[in-house]
Amino acid sequence: FNRVIKENPNKTYAIKVSYASSGALARQIENGAPASLFLSANELWTKRLAQKNLLSKRGSVNLLYNRLVLAAPITSKLDIKITKGFDLLKQLGNGLLAIGDPSHVPAGIYAKTALKNLRVWKLLTSRTARTPDARNTLALIERAAVPAGIIYRSDLIASARIRIVDTFPENVHPPIVYPLSIIKEYDTAEARRLFEFLQSNRAIAIFKKHGFGTE
Repeated sequence: FNRVIKENPNKTYAIKVSYASSGALARQIENGAPASLFLSANELWTKRLAQKNLLSKRGSVNLLYNRLVLAAPITSKLDIKITKGFDLLKQLGNGLLAIGDPSHVPAGIYAKTALKNLRVWKLLTSRTARTPDARNTLALIERAAVPAGIIYRSDLIASARIRIVDTFPENVHPPIVYPLSIIKEYDTAEARRLFEFLQSNRAIAIFKKHGFGTE
C-alpha cells in the first residue's frame, strides 16, 4: 500500500495499491519505494524487512490466513486426492503443473514445501511451469494452458473458469499467514488509520467474502 495521497471533502482517503509478489514488493521497499503498509503473503519477507529495521516499532499483525489448493480448468476431468506419494505426474499427461516460482513467490514456496513433504517434488520439479506471481499461475489454469496448478483458495473466488481438485493438508506446509506491517519511514497518522481499518469488522467481512480466513 502506497502513501495516502489526499484527503477528500467527505474525509475519506484515496489509496494507491501496488500488486506484486511479496518478494518483489519487499525488495522495492528495501530500495526506497514510498510504501506506508506492507501486506505480505509470506512471513519471511516481513521478517526480512524487520531485520533491516524498515518496519515501524508498532510491529506487525497477522491479518489473514489462506489454504493451498490443487486447481484445474473448469472443464477438466482431473480427479485425484492429495496424499503422500500421490501420482500427480500421471494426471498431468504431457502437460505442466503451474506454480509460482519457488525462488521468491510465496505461493510457489508453499507449493514446493508441500510437494516435498508429500514425497513427489523430485518427480515434478522438471514438470513445472513457474510463474512470477500467483496471478500468472491463475491465468495459466484459466486458459487451460496447463492441466493443473497450485494456487491459494482465495484465488478461486476471482475466477469462474477454474475449480478445486483437492485442498492440501495443513500439516504439509507452514501456515499461510499474511502479516500487515507499517513501514517506519511512512508511519503517519493516515497510515495508522488504514492499518486499523484493515483489522476492523467491516474490512474482515470483505476479506472473508473473498475467500480469506481471519483466525
